[in-house]
Amino acid sequence: MIEIKNLSYKIKKTHILRDINLKIEDGDFWLIFGPNGAGKTTLLKILLGAITDYNGEIIIDNKNIKRNSKKEIAKKISYLPQFEEFSLPLCVKEILLSGRYPYTSFFKDYSKNDLTIFQNTVDQFELHEFVNRDINTLSGGERKKVMLASTFIQDVSIILFDEPFTFLDPEAISSLKKILTKLKNNGKTLIIVSHNIEILFPIVHKIVALKRGEIIYSGNKLFDKDIFKQTYNVNYEQLILKNREIIYLNE
Repeated sequence: MIEIKNLSYKIKKTHILRDINLKIEDGDFWLIFGPNGAGKTTLLKILLGAITDYNGEIIIDNKNIKRNSKKEIAKKISYLPQFEEFSLPLCVKEILLSGRYPYTSFFKDYSKNDLTIFQNTVDQFELHEFVNRDINTLSGGERKKVMLASTFIQDVSIILFDEPFTFLDPEAISSLKKILTKLKNNGKTLIIVSHNIEILFPIVHKIVALKRGEIIYSGNKLFDKDIFKQTYNVNYEQLILKNREIIYLNE
C-alpha cells in the first residue's frame, strides 16, 4: 500500500504540487490525468524516489521511502518514462536482464532463477524475435513492449507509467491494453499518468484529476462531466454499448 500524506513540492517559489493526499491499495489500477504542468510526472518521480526535496510523507508498505535505498525502492517500484532514448546500441536481452539488477550484487552474475524469470518473460511477452536485436532497431510499439517486459522481469508490485501510449499505432495500443489488463489481473498495482482518457477510463479502478498541482477529484472511478470540465475545460460523454463503456470527447 502507498500512502501519500500532505505532499507538497515547489521549485523556487513555484508550487508544482500542493497538499496531495492519496491512499493507493495493493492491486489498484489508477489513472492520473490533468493538463500539462499539473504536476503529474513530478508525482511519479517522487513516488519513485527520484525527487526527495519535498514536504510531506510517502509511505510504502508502512515504511517512509526516504529510509529506503535505491535498490530497496527498485524491488518495489518500476517506472516506464514517456520517452525511451538509447544513445548506445543495447541488446534487448541486456535490457531485460538489467531488470534483475536489484537482486544481484556487484560480484555475482545472474543466477539460475534470474535466467528462468528472463525466459518466462520472453515467452509471456512473445519477444523471441527481438531478444538479440538492438533496441534502436525496434518500432515505438515494440520498444514499449520490451520496456513493459523489463518491469515484469524486475518482479515488483508497483508499476508507474508516464504516457505509455505516446506514438503508438492502433495495433500497439490494443496490445498494450491487453498487457495492462493482464498485469492488473496478476495483482500488480498500476499507476498511469495519461491524457488518453478514452483508452484508459473504461479499464481503471480509480482516478485522480490534477490541475495546477492540486487534486480536483480522487477516488473510485466516477464519470462526472464536471470533473473533466474543471480539469481540461472540455466536455466528455459516456456511452454504454454492448456492455462496453465508451468515453469520448464531445467537440
